[in-house]
Amino acid sequence: MAVDAKLVLQASVTKTSTFQSTGVNLPTGTPRRGLKARVIYSAATNASGSNSVTFSIEHSDDNSTYYATASGAADVVNLSTTAQAGEIFIPFETSKPYVRLVATFAGAGSTPTITYQGDITLGRP
Repeated sequence: MAVDAKLVLQASVTKTSTFQSTGVNLPTGTPRRGLKARVIYSAATNASGSNSVTFSIEHSDDNSTYYATASGAADVVNLSTTAQAGEIFIPFETSKPYVRLVATFAGAGSTPTITYQGDITLGRP
């Protein structure tokens, strides 16, 4: 499988609630070296209370029904009134042809928001 140096998983987007990107077709699944989803986020804030955002990767055989395959739970973004920015890498492997990036919001704070983008890179050189 030929994988671009960086295959776009999600173009820059601002979200205030849980969101799943459009599926990306990886025709032969993951190369032997594995892949990493790189998520770059900024303007991650919360007006008050407690909210968090967790990124994960889901995969699918048919680009319709998706299942979790990798989680960025070790790198949860805990939102506060101070804007945050950062980068998260989520390693994953799959034999399924479609993958997508999911941003899951949790908590009971008010006005959570995050701007992010995601791409796919090779796991190991």
